[in-house]
Amino acid sequence: MNQLKRSLVFAATFVVAFAFAGTSAQAMGSGNIYEDLQVGVSYAVYEPNYTAGLKERHNGATYPCPKGTDENVLAEYGSAKKSLLTVIEGNPLCGDPGGAGKVVKKFKVQGATATMIANCYPGDKGYVSCDKSDIATVGGYVSVTLPSQGNLKRTFAVVMAGGTKPMSAAKLERVVKSMTPIATNQNLIGGMVTCTQADLGDVIQKGLPKGQVLVSVNSFTCADGWAYAFATTGDGKGNNIEQTFVFEAEGQFWIPKNRSQVCGTVSANSPGARPADSQVPASIWSNACNTN
Repeated sequence: MNQLKRSLVFAATFVVAFAFAGTSAQAMGSGNIYEDLQVGVSYAVYEPNYTAGLKERHNGATYPCPKGTDENVLAEYGSAKKSLLTVIEGNPLCGDPGGAGKVVKKFKVQGATATMIANCYPGDKGYVSCDKSDIATVGGYVSVTLPSQGNLKRTFAVVMAGGTKPMSAAKLERVVKSMTPIATNQNLIGGMVTCTQADLGDVIQKGLPKGQVLVSVNSFTCADGWAYAFATTGDGKGNNIEQTFVFEAEGQFWIPKNRSQVCGTVSANSPGARPADSQVPASIWSNACNTN
């Protein structure tokens, strides 16, 4: 079998294998499969900021991992009929999506060594001369171990270029170098909970009365299992107000709290001082409790 046919067969088999793996990764329903899966796994989930112009086409499926093992990320962009980009992540990876092939380049990603492999195999015509330029013809992949984040473990990632017109080695490398941890600039709050604008925005939106919509989450901070957010809400007709929302982390979720019940009994003599009976930690009390 020549290189191109082997690449196409491999890509098709890979896509079918993942297509029936299920959709349980969408734990939080934010619409971002990376953010949703991060809530339920113990390794750091990474998302590429660059996908060579390919649009995401396959949301939420995960590799069929053994019971008791963290689910693996699966995200696909583009199409196997043209150019297909596939991102797989896990710790451990529940399979070997990359296979064999020929190493054509190594480069650094966030301090780790990434290995680029072309879908060229011993016995194939042109194997000896196969190099990174062949990625654009026969496809290939990059494997890399990305660093841990906070209390989240390191991540084993495989990023694949496939389809009938695979992207170039340069674009594939750029995709890998754009991988950004979902946990970056987040305060990881006990257990599986993460503090993101999307997480808090989802909770706010679900708790709004009928006819009200979330316009924006303007700022937020999390600390010691609690969070506050300054958010703008409105009626969808331009009548907007800014409100302060307070949340407590419970298990995998943020639970909205009534500020009058958790902020404590404020003294009339010292309205700006945190009361002794406040449940909200001192580090965020002023913004969470002493605002509108």
